[in-house]
Amino acid sequence: MIADLIHKIAGMEEEAENGHEFSARPSLAGPERCIRQMVYWSLGFQKQPFPGRTILVFDDGNWHEELTNNWIRKSVYRLHSEQMQVDVRHPMTIGHIDGILTDMNGTDIFYEHKSINHFTFQKFWDTSDLPLDYLTQCAIYMDGLQKIQPEILRGLLLIKNKNTAQYMEYELAYNSRIDELCVRSKIRSTGEKKQMDVIFPNIVAEATEKFELVLEYAYKKRLPKRQYEIDDWHCSYCGWGHICWGEYEKEFTELKTDAMLPNEVADLVRYKQETSAHRLSMEKEEKELTNKIKDLMKEVDAREGKAGEYRCKLTLMKNQRIDKSLLSAEAVAKATVESMYEKLTISKLKKEVKNGSE
Repeated sequence: MIADLIHKIAGMEEEAENGHEFSARPSLAGPERCIRQMVYWSLGFQKQPFPGRTILVFDDGNWHEELTNNWIRKSVYRLHSEQMQVDVRHPMTIGHIDGILTDMNGTDIFYEHKSINHFTFQKFWDTSDLPLDYLTQCAIYMDGLQKIQPEILRGLLLIKNKNTAQYMEYELAYNSRIDELCVRSKIRSTGEKKQMDVIFPNIVAEATEKFELVLEYAYKKRLPKRQYEIDDWHCSYCGWGHICWGEYEKEFTELKTDAMLPNEVADLVRYKQETSAHRLSMEKEEKELTNKIKDLMKEVDAREGKAGEYRCKLTLMKNQRIDKSLLSAEAVAKATVESMYEKLTISKLKKEVKNGSE
């Protein structure tokens, strides 16, 4: 009665809101946001609506922020100036900050909240990857804040894991005089801290230039090159992906087939071929070693046991596949999803034989 209704309502609202004019918002300013997407948007191309379930996932983020803020209000920090309007650099539109935190010493700290899935959360904690779009947005807001409160030099980007309710924060410092953002450290809710000291110079200026470029492309009714490959997840979630890649097969066939490629390509190909040969050799050796270990375990009728400082265990696994022969051609066609990707094939050129020589 309700379960199958909510997604439909969300989808209907998304369709109703489709067609909103493009505006250069700080949340769109980061380097990972596709500039080609924004040009399509600013030119008025119709966006393909997201499924209702996806809209609900996005909507969850707003409620996660409010839940987090309620817990912050119970702490020694005072949260205020929520959704306060700040002036941002032209041509960006006015932004609204998530808030300002005041600590026990009376120091004000810029505060921005985000919520993300578990996989992305772990990636940002375990690797040196940074949430570049979020950091750019923070720098833009801090740049605007410092025009009216120059003493707000520190910032906090707080990220919530939507799946586990864990938190991770990035300690920031921004100097609007030289337009430089420093990511000092990251800390997770377990108390573990990692020092970073990563500096982003000219971060707001570059975001401003990006929007100016979008407006220039739109004015000239031209499209920039695609920022991502056809099978990239960014394109899968893009409302203009069906337009961007819709004529790509025709576009692909028109690419040159007799091009003289840069010398750098030859060097890269040689290295790729060497690494591929090494990988295949190692995979073959790994498979042989695995089989030998399994054979020796079965010789002593074991599926688990100790070997020196190791424990070896055999697990019987099952996988599932769809037997198309049991389905009608119509059912197979209905369940088949087609996608495109670019496959690189490398072959060795034949040496030219000169006249009169073998």
